[in-house]
Amino acid sequence: MRSVIKFIHELYIKRTVLCCILVAFAVLLIDYITGRHIEFPIAYALPVGMSAWRQKRGLAYAMAILLPMVRVGFYFPWNAIQFIYTALLNAPVTVLVLMIYAYLIDRTAWQTEELEKEIKILEGILPICASCKKIRNEAGEYEQIEKYVTEHSQASFSHGICPECAKILYPDYVKHKNNQ
Repeated sequence: MRSVIKFIHELYIKRTVLCCILVAFAVLLIDYITGRHIEFPIAYALPVGMSAWRQKRGLAYAMAILLPMVRVGFYFPWNAIQFIYTALLNAPVTVLVLMIYAYLIDRTAWQTEELEKEIKILEGILPICASCKKIRNEAGEYEQIEKYVTEHSQASFSHGICPECAKILYPDYVKHKNNQ
């Protein structure tokens, strides 16, 4: 099951447009089969959201317009012409809601992408010397922890001396300061 989900995800990443169109057709097919009595347009949010999340704005907005309009067209084969006026009134509302939804999803995806560019996180196990605390880099060379972390993240360092080390390194200064 996990491999199927992984395959679908990879397919979605590589062929976003195709996947979104296939999902849209599936949603329309289900909507058509269920008939006019069962309203299914909430599922239109799925292909619209999928395309907006991958920042396919044109496709997302096109689907936001076309899917409700195709539903209006279903009233002809359903022989429900007397209800077409209701469908014509509902379609623009659905289009508007789907377009706002597409905009919000697209905006969220853009912000997420920008944040991922800004955030660099150190992950995994870092090989560090037990004595001098230098870290082994990708080339197999040991370098100062400050240099490694600065190059692999957005962190920077400010050096100081903790009270325990100050007592060891500068005992006269600590005694003088405590006497005052």
